[in-house]
Amino acid sequence: MSSASLSTPRPRLWGLERSTYFVKRHREAWPAAAIVVATLVAYHFTLLSLFDFLRLETPLAYLPLLPIFCVGIAVVTANRYRYAKKPIMDRQIDFLVGIPLIIVALLLITLAPVIASTYYWTDRADVVSMAMFAAGATIIAYGITWFWRLKAAFVFLLLMWPALYLHLMAGVMQTFSNWTNAAMAQIVHHLPLGASLGLNAGDVIITQQNGSPLTISIGSACSGADTVLGFALVGGAVLTVLGGGKGRKLLWWLAGMVLAFLLNIARLTSIIALAHAGHPSFALGGYHAVIGLILFAIAVLFMLWALPWFGLRLKEPVAPAPSRDIPPPPTAGEKTGTGGSVAGMTIFSERRKERTWTRRRKIATAAALLLTAVVALADHGLQPYAAFDDGSGAPTVKPFAGTASAPAGWQVFQIAEYYWATQYFGDKATWNRYTLVAPHAHSVSYADVVLTADKSTLDTYNLLNCFLFHNYDIRTSERIDLGGGVYGLLLNYSDPATNTRWGTVSWAWPVAYKGDTYYERVALTSSPIQNTAGANAPSFQPAGGLQDIFLDLLNGVSGGHNDPAAATLFGTVDNSLRSEAQTLVHHAVQQGG
Repeated sequence: MSSASLSTPRPRLWGLERSTYFVKRHREAWPAAAIVVATLVAYHFTLLSLFDFLRLETPLAYLPLLPIFCVGIAVVTANRYRYAKKPIMDRQIDFLVGIPLIIVALLLITLAPVIASTYYWTDRADVVSMAMFAAGATIIAYGITWFWRLKAAFVFLLLMWPALYLHLMAGVMQTFSNWTNAAMAQIVHHLPLGASLGLNAGDVIITQQNGSPLTISIGSACSGADTVLGFALVGGAVLTVLGGGKGRKLLWWLAGMVLAFLLNIARLTSIIALAHAGHPSFALGGYHAVIGLILFAIAVLFMLWALPWFGLRLKEPVAPAPSRDIPPPPTAGEKTGTGGSVAGMTIFSERRKERTWTRRRKIATAAALLLTAVVALADHGLQPYAAFDDGSGAPTVKPFAGTASAPAGWQVFQIAEYYWATQYFGDKATWNRYTLVAPHAHSVSYADVVLTADKSTLDTYNLLNCFLFHNYDIRTSERIDLGGGVYGLLLNYSDPATNTRWGTVSWAWPVAYKGDTYYERVALTSSPIQNTAGANAPSFQPAGGLQDIFLDLLNGVSGGHNDPAAATLFGTVDNSLRSEAQTLVHHAVQQGG
C-alpha cells in the first residue's frame, strides 16, 4: 500500500510541471503579440495608405510587404534564442530609452503635422513614428538586449519610409530606364512582335492587326526599378536570418535582382505581344496591373527555392536545446504526508499567482490600451494630409489661376504681376496679385500668389520677416487651422507710414505645375476699416483633434506677437479672411482630388 500509493502521484505532477514550463515559455510571446496588434491598430491609416502602393507603377510599390517580413525576421530570430540564457534586464535603462522613443513617435504624428502642414505627407514622418513606436514598446516589454537581437526587423521596418527613395531614386530610376530601353530595343528588333521604336527614347510603336498603330511609352514607372528595389528589400530581409557567408549572400541577392529585372523585360514583351494580337485594352489595363505582382512573387519564390544552390541556410540556434530547463520529476524526499509534494504545492501556488493580475499589471495594461487608442486617433487624423500627394510623391493641388481656382460666384481679377519676383524666388518664379470678392461680401480682399520651383525661398522670404523688414507693427502672429490638413499663418499689423491696419492669412503647399512639383504661397490681405463682411461671414471652426491641441501649445510657446487688444481691432477682418481661406483651400483640395 505504502510503496504503490507513494509512487502514484509522480506521473501526474510530472505532466503538470511540463505543462507549466510550456505555459511560461508561451507567455513570453504574449507581449510580442500585443505589440504587433497594437502597432496594427495604432497605425492603421499609415499601413492602409502604404498598401495602396501595390496598385501603383512606382519604385515604392513593394514597400507594404516589408512589415510581413519584419514579423517573420522577429519570429525566426526569437526562435534562434529560445534556449539561450535569459538576458539580465535593467528596467531603469529600458524605460529611459523606451519611453522617449514612444513620446517622439507620438510627436511625429501630432506636432510634426502642425509644423509641416501640407508638406507632411511628402516626407511621411508617420512611417518613422511607427518604427519608433514598435521599437520603444519592444524595449519596454523585453529590454534593450532583446531589441538589439531583433535590430534587423526594426531596420527593415524603418526602410518602409518612402522619403528615403523619393529623394534618392531619381538617378537610379534614369539608369534603369536606360537599361530597359536598351533591352527592349534589341527585343523589338529581333522578335516578330509587330513593333518598332519611336523617335523618343522609350517609345514603342505597335502595329495592331485590326486598328491604327499604338504608341506606348516605357518610362521610369515601367523600367523595372520597382521589382528590383522590391527584391532588394525583401531579399535583404530574408538574408538577415540566413547563414552561409557574405559572398554567397551577396551572390544570391544580386542574382535575385537580375531575375526580377529580366522578368520585367518579359512582362513588357508580353504586353507588346498582346497589344499586337488585338488586345490593347486588356494588355494595358488589367493584365498590366496584375502581371507585375505575379512575376515578382515568382521571382521571390524561385530564389527562396534556390537558396540551397548558393549554400545558404537558416542560422543555427544560439545555444543547444538544454532540456535541463525543464524541472526534473519530484523525488520521494519531496513527498508530504498527504500524498502531495513540496514541488507540487509550489507549482499550484505559482499558477495561482500567474492567473491573478497584480495591480501593477492592471495599470500597465490600461496604460498600453490608452496609449494605443491615442496613437490610433492621431494616426487617423492624418487622412487630410494624404490629399496633397498621389502616393508617388507628386502633388495633387493645382496652382491658383484666377477665377478657375475660386468657387462659383466669386469674382477674381488679376491686377498686377511683379516680374522682380525672380530676384528673390528664382528664375522660374512668378508673383501675381488678385482682387477677390466673395458672394454677399461688402469688401475686397487681395490675394498675393507666389509660385516658385525653389521651396527654400518661401522659407527665407516669409511674410513675417518681410513685414518686420518694413518696420510694420506686428500685433498678432499665430498659426491657424484652415481645414483639410492645411495650417496657415495669421498676421495682424499696422503700417506706421500710412497709419493703416491690415490682416493677412497665408498658407503654402506643393502644387503640380507643367508636369513638375512647384511650391505656392497664397496670402489673403484685407483692412479692418474697409472690411465689414467679417460680421456676416461664417464663424471659423477648427477641425479639432490632437493636432489642434498641439497647435494651441505651439502658439502658446512660440507666439511672440499676440496683443490681447488686437482681437477687438482685427476680429472682423480675421473672421472674414479665415472663412475665405478655408473656402479656397477646400475648393483647391476638391479640384485636385
